[in-house]
Amino acid sequence: MRLRLTLVFLGFVLAAAPGFAQEVQLNEDPEAAQLFQAWVRANRANPAVSGWRVQLMSTTDRSNIEEAKSRFRLLYPDVPADWVHERPYYKLRVGAFRSRAEALAFIAEQLKDSYPGAYPAQDERIHPRDFLTQQ
Repeated sequence: MRLRLTLVFLGFVLAAAPGFAQEVQLNEDPEAAQLFQAWVRANRANPAVSGWRVQLMSTTDRSNIEEAKSRFRLLYPDVPADWVHERPYYKLRVGAFRSRAEALAFIAEQLKDSYPGAYPAQDERIHPRDFLTQQ
């Protein structure tokens, strides 16, 4: 304990002594700064997080997927819902979950009666705001 107090005191003395203060100057490479700024702009424009969604259905008919999305939004207005097109299929996916276990819990608690065929699907492009809207 005494040694610790001595070291802390010595640190304050050295920091306060005028001859010991040093100035650190960083010189940033302009190319590195440009690359970093480009990366920041790209990620602010299209932020994406890896996670899980629940897939409710898959069909080749776009009008069917639009109708199913509308029905789901009426039942669950606070849950994000959208479809993706992976040729030749349109897939209706809902929710935004950080883990497969969270998606499975959502299915068990909310969807087991309405959508018995629902299953977790990995998604590499979830917008961060979708996670915030979950209850």
